Amino acid sequence: MISLQTRLVLFTLFISLVPLVVISVRDILQTQQALTASAEASLRSSAEQTANSLDTFIQTTLEAIAIESKISDFTEFLMLRPEQRPVSKEIIRAQDLLKKLSTKDTENIISYALVDVHGQVILDSSDAHAAVQIEADQPYFPQVQFSDKPILTEVIYDNFGATTITFANRVLGQNGEFIGVLRIKYNSNILQSIVSESAKTTTDSLVLLLDPTYIRLADSRNPSLIQKSIAPLTLVDYLLAVENKRFLDLPLKEQTTNFLDFEDALDNADTQPFFSVDITPNIPGDDTVAVAIMETNPWIVAYSQPTSIFLAEVKKQTQTNTILVIGTTILVAIIATVVARALTNPILALTKIANSISQGDLGARAIIGYPDEIGTLATAFNSMTNQLQSTLVGLEQRINERTAELQKNKLELETIADVAREIAIIRDMDTLLAVSANLIQERLRYYHVGIFLVDERGEYAFLRAASSAAAEEMLAINYKLRVGKTGLVGNVTSTGQAYIALDVGSDAVHFENPFLPDTRSEITLPLRSRSITIGALDIQANVSNAFNQQDIQTLQILADQLAAAIENAQLVQQVEGALNELTKSNRSQTQQIWQSTVSEKNTPTYEYNGLQVNAVPQNLAPELLKKLVDGNPIVLRSEKDQTSTASKKNISTLLVPLTVLNQVIGVIGLEQEDPSHTWSDEEIAVAQAAANRAALTLENARLLEESQKRASKERTILEATARIGSAINIENILQSTAEELERVLGDSEIVLQFNTGTTLSEKDT
Repeated sequence: MISLQTRLVLFTLFISLVPLVVISVRDILQTQQALTASAEASLRSSAEQTANSLDTFIQTTLEAIAIESKISDFTEFLMLRPEQRPVSKEIIRAQDLLKKLSTKDTENIISYALVDVHGQVILDSSDAHAAVQIEADQPYFPQVQFSDKPILTEVIYDNFGATTITFANRVLGQNGEFIGVLRIKYNSNILQSIVSESAKTTTDSLVLLLDPTYIRLADSRNPSLIQKSIAPLTLVDYLLAVENKRFLDLPLKEQTTNFLDFEDALDNADTQPFFSVDITPNIPGDDTVAVAIMETNPWIVAYSQPTSIFLAEVKKQTQTNTILVIGTTILVAIIATVVARALTNPILALTKIANSISQGDLGARAIIGYPDEIGTLATAFNSMTNQLQSTLVGLEQRINERTAELQKNKLELETIADVAREIAIIRDMDTLLAVSANLIQERLRYYHVGIFLVDERGEYAFLRAASSAAAEEMLAINYKLRVGKTGLVGNVTSTGQAYIALDVGSDAVHFENPFLPDTRSEITLPLRSRSITIGALDIQANVSNAFNQQDIQTLQILADQLAAAIENAQLVQQVEGALNELTKSNRSQTQQIWQSTVSEKNTPTYEYNGLQVNAVPQNLAPELLKKLVDGNPIVLRSEKDQTSTASKKNISTLLVPLTVLNQVIGVIGLEQEDPSHTWSDEEIAVAQAAANRAALTLENARLLEESQKRASKERTILEATARIGSAINIENILQSTAEELERVLGDSEIVLQFNTGTTLSEKDT
């Protein structure tokens, strides 16, 4: 048989550890998911930032060469005949301009050059290229000949063995004819510099820039692998790369690496831009890779970290949670064992004493340890009769204490529930709208948030609440927009459909609000109640393209909730208005009835002096009655006449109103001869409870008396009707009617007369 102590320990461990383990496992899984998602987003963001940096460099250079190719110095020089160029003044201006342009980036720009329509370099900013060159066979030349825009070549090897990229744009004559080419030759190290700079933002990261055939254009960790492919190319691709000078004329195995899994993952990057693959053989484990595609060129940015580093925070958090669970388990086991022993040892001792007494050993006495339930039980063995009474008294006291404690706890819980209910439900419409606008603006940090409600005629949408720098000014002038006419708010309140203006400058529906000059984009959502548009939620941002279609779905949920809250607030206001009217009517009716009752009965004031109850004249001042109208007790310090000594004595008086349906029908006054006596909250509460019970009893008595009067009246009428109905002829009926009226009405003259067609005279009447 398992002992009580063991069962207590096992039970305590079970109820403590099972929830702990379940919660810990859930928290660990949620933490892992959250940290992994955060790390993935960070890695993907780094890849996109690197791609953006490269796109910015390329786009800036393309825009620059587009402008530079239109400079008149170049145009005038190229329009000269070849024999005029060497001795012309235009050649000096063109040469100087090329040299100045090449100084924009002396580290990476190899040269600026002007090339004629046949591909011959006419002018070059670099002295190393002073000799006549023919670049008609260069990849850029046939591309730029037939392109209306600046072009960018792939990274290729030049005649000096360096890897370069070339930007080029056509130079057009005065009539728009093709007269030459302006080209910029960059050292491809510029790409390596941008990639290396991006890699500094994260720990142990590897950033690769790849062309469409997965040839490395930049490698932040291993620059020696630049211009080597991720995986072996097919023979056709290899020969084409050699022909286009993207590869040197060397064996394929010297210009490639063997990351086949990486190549397969890159093939699926469009649908899976985030994956794990081993691309760093010198570091154990896989690498986590995020891929971003450039916009200006079909190049790929691969941003990776070793998975061990990528998930380091996840592992650290998992270890911490595991240690915490193990430590808590050990602590709970120790506490459970100690508590079980403390509970069971006194019980075992009492069991032995009980067995001894049951066997007739009346001299056995229990050792009283702690003054708890077990100690009380031990005392019961030592003193049967006297201790029983003491135990009952102690038990009653403990019950009272527990009852008071439970009532206190209940009151605290009710108070907490009331507070929670009050802050969760805002009944006032203005407060609801203002709080909603402020919360949306503060949490979402938009430039302006406004809530419009359509008027009853459906002509205008009035701004009821707003949160922005101009909110108070707009609300002060009762700002409004015409439904179906003005701005996004007018459109949405008319159509019931959400509307987005990504760029307010080019949007035809947007209304330029002079109070909000910095608005750049705007979204307006309908507030719908029972399929009727009652208003609009207008949100404005000070940046363009701040919203998208997903925002409509997300913010529409918010708008629907706001509309439901507005409808609830309106219903609450209507209910409260009706309730107030009903309450006023009940209070007025109650006041009239009691005034009539008191005046009919001439009810006096009653006073209890500690010995008997006496009727005394009403002596309560009218101003005191006014103070009691709100139903709250008041305390007075006053003087009272002494009957025997003809002197006055200071007293402290507590006045508690008798209220029925919030209408004061009387007053209970309690007097203390000690003028310094302070009425405690408990005394006031007892007096208030007595007053409430007395008021209820008085109202019940009045209602009973009124019911009895009504019943007596109906009974009298019924009896008279029955006696009249028992007559069988006209004379008897008339005689019975007169007798019954005389009996009911007393000394009255009764005249019964048939209408013979003539009008009764006042005398007859």
